[in-house]
Amino acid sequence: MAMLRFRTWMLTLFVILAFVLAGCGEQGSSSSSGGTDDNTDNGSEEVTEVVDIPTDVVAGTTAIEVNIATPLVDLGDLVNSETNTWWFTRAYDVNNDGVIVGQSNKGAVARAAFVWSPESGTMTYIGKHDGTYDDFYQLDLENSSENKFIYSEAVSINNQGVVLGNSTTGSGWPEEEEKRAFRYDTLTKKFVDLPPPSYTDDNGERVAENFSEAVQINDKGEVIITADGEYGRQAYYWDGFTYKNVVFIKSDDSEKTVEEPDYRRLGRIIGQEGEAVAINENGQVVINSGETAVFEDLNDQASEVLNFFPGESETVAADLNDNGHVVGVSGGKGFFWRGGSMYPMGHLGGGSSEAVDVNNKDQVAGFSSRADGSTHAVVWYLEEGRGKLMDLGTLGGNNSYATGINDAGQVVGYSETGETYTEGGQTVNVVHGFLWQDGIMYDLGAHNDFYTYPFDESYPMSEAVGISENGDVVGNSHSINNHYRGFHINFAP
Repeated sequence: MAMLRFRTWMLTLFVILAFVLAGCGEQGSSSSSGGTDDNTDNGSEEVTEVVDIPTDVVAGTTAIEVNIATPLVDLGDLVNSETNTWWFTRAYDVNNDGVIVGQSNKGAVARAAFVWSPESGTMTYIGKHDGTYDDFYQLDLENSSENKFIYSEAVSINNQGVVLGNSTTGSGWPEEEEKRAFRYDTLTKKFVDLPPPSYTDDNGERVAENFSEAVQINDKGEVIITADGEYGRQAYYWDGFTYKNVVFIKSDDSEKTVEEPDYRRLGRIIGQEGEAVAINENGQVVINSGETAVFEDLNDQASEVLNFFPGESETVAADLNDNGHVVGVSGGKGFFWRGGSMYPMGHLGGGSSEAVDVNNKDQVAGFSSRADGSTHAVVWYLEEGRGKLMDLGTLGGNNSYATGINDAGQVVGYSETGETYTEGGQTVNVVHGFLWQDGIMYDLGAHNDFYTYPFDESYPMSEAVGISENGDVVGNSHSINNHYRGFHINFAP
């Protein structure tokens, strides 16, 4: 979308279309009697004040392409072959102890969920669901899937070593049509099923759908998932310990009682589907629903629609910090939202920007377009009532992108280096993962030392995908055809 160059403007209150919340404050919402649409005033208007804090663009990188001396640590794989060291691994998340989760090859399991320990330097398989949706509850349901779970992935880990992941059937790969979420405790080795929330249909029978997707777990063990249920695909919260018993009628008319997590359906736009985005440590969540974002405080039993910037029609939340502040993008413009007000992040002259992560000091990492058409990683922050948009520069190429920021202000992401990689007539721009700290962008390179095959640079590219509060950087080196190999490096602040 073409957009005007950034300029400072003062905005008064404006009214967006009347989007209404539903599902707020609903405990155990899978019950057929728990609908909340009728409890909402459909004629009310959601009003959001959009405040433009004047934003100054400041230089952020005083040196570029500073190569680190410490080599990247290869995460290995679950195949553990002594001769073939090229097997796929892809890292997704890291906790403050440097423990990493992701997905790897493992024998008959082509994609398997793993936990990697920095102390032992080894990778452990954490399992998957067995059988099919039908087999797991042994319900013999008429509408149950016949597809077996064949893959698993670990997507989130908290600082207590509790992991969230998903088992998948491979149907519709890579956009999986069937998933089933799980929780795994690395200390107790306990695997906990997180099925879709069942519900009672118009015939009085209990129904279970075939999709639940783990999203995030906080340090209290609270979980958010996206799942199919009575109201279509929606976001759900689970406190991590409360269950309820539900009764299914099997095909032989016998009854089977099943213990199920006592989910709470999160706020949504009426008539729209939703997806969970983030949960913080203080009982607050953010979801995306109906082309906008919804913030919900579980303690206050209240929700708020973020709405849009003037003239725009879509807002997508990306992250939430422990202060209850949300970041994302509205109509191609990055934003920082707190207390009902949305602050434009500004841009570097190209008209667009995007916020992807926010720390607990309200420092926002993302990227922005420039007047010359390139894109640079940025950090936005408040200083004496003014917004500051810091250009982090690149590793020598045209474009860079931030993917994460910790409370120490360390930023990770990936950047073009200005070099190209050619193999068999195919040429691509080389990108490397970076860590930015105190005005310096460090080139993480790509790891190849272990690789035993003949190409000069089997993994010419890399990306950093996350960073812990203790400077544990996690990422992936990858080939020209996006074959991934996970890595770790510590860069203590």
